[in-house]
Amino acid sequence: MYFLLAICLAFSLLLILNILVSVSASVVWRVLEPAAKRASARRRAQIIFALRTFPIGAATLFVLAFLLPAYVLFEPHSTEETVSYKLALITLASLTGIAIAAFRVARTWVVTRRLMANWLEYSEPIELEDVSVPVYRLEHPFPVIAVVGIMRPRMFVAAQIFDSLSREEFSAAIAHEYGHLSGHDNFKRTFMRVCRDMLLLPFGRELDRAWSANTESAADEYAAGVGGDSMAVHLASALIKIARIVPGGTSPAMPLASFLIDGRDGNLRDRIKRLLELSDDSSGVKIAKSRTHPLWVYPMVLAPVVLFFATNKDLLLSIHHAYENVVHLLQ
Repeated sequence: MYFLLAICLAFSLLLILNILVSVSASVVWRVLEPAAKRASARRRAQIIFALRTFPIGAATLFVLAFLLPAYVLFEPHSTEETVSYKLALITLASLTGIAIAAFRVARTWVVTRRLMANWLEYSEPIELEDVSVPVYRLEHPFPVIAVVGIMRPRMFVAAQIFDSLSREEFSAAIAHEYGHLSGHDNFKRTFMRVCRDMLLLPFGRELDRAWSANTESAADEYAAGVGGDSMAVHLASALIKIARIVPGGTSPAMPLASFLIDGRDGNLRDRIKRLLELSDDSSGVKIAKSRTHPLWVYPMVLAPVVLFFATNKDLLLSIHHAYENVVHLLQ
């Protein structure tokens, strides 16, 4: 019963904390959104991603660094506490959410590989100047310009794009896709789906929609940032031309991909308006500077703080008393 109770407590609190912090994150974004409109799209996308992924990260960290050590230190092996039906039900819900998230990630990966194989069958590799990822000219009814995949991304460009866009517009469209690459958007999209699926409840859908919209605007900003005012105008022109040749009621089916236009782009007019504002130096529209840190920096900074609190026995004892009250409440 000692180990079973620990497992049930860990998974139950993982779900409960995830839900509570997710609801709080949605409220925080509603408060921050008016002020965030003055920031760049890239900065807004970063804030939204942090709010969307913080709940599962915080819940996991609390369970592993605080709950389980407190349980091992202060819970007697001969405990008389049992796993109640309520606690077992919450544990089952938590495990179900984890299983659903794992299944959907696996299914997304399989579907992406299958569709990519199909796209590769109807495409041919081409060389584009200053493009470091593999590029393929694709025969597809939809005017595709997309980056597909996470670990080994590939860029696909539909054949009709080469006939529809000028050289400058094409360069602007490719720069937009490089914006997605620099932001690791395919990975972030997958991770956000995991966070959503583990909740089992439709919390955070507003954050998902806001992130998608701001990610597209951030890639537009990236193109404008690397190419200057004229690049913003050329990208706006490219968006208009591609939108005109999109077959009605169609969209490309590719889960792990970042598209220039995906056929469901309801904010296309806003993107064009913003690009035109970016081309005007007097508009005051901000573009985030590309400043990134290696991923190992964040755990290096966080680890000493977590270690300091996780070795505080008084804090762990307080956590032990807190979950004891939770267990009694669920009996």
